[in-house]
Amino acid sequence: MVIDEDELLESVRAVYDAGKSAHAINVRIELGDIADDGGYFDVMDVADDLAELEWLGKLSRAPAVDWSGIEPPPKTRIPYRPS
Repeated sequence: MVIDEDELLESVRAVYDAGKSAHAINVRIELGDIADDGGYFDVMDVADDLAELEWLGKLSRAPAVDWSGIEPPPKTRIPYRPS
């Protein structure tokens, strides 16, 4: 993981509780400028870390559209919710 797990989970909860889609782009904004270089995290790093937290059972995917026959959303647009 690139991002501190507790910070990431807290940001997911904040975005989700605000009624927004907790995908990597919104979570990145909620995390703000706490990256080591004093800037924002790369959105793909956030997406990768969200997927890892899902794999660890700490997040689950939020209900989404049935993607049958349609390309699924890019990794950065997959919505999550706290488990």
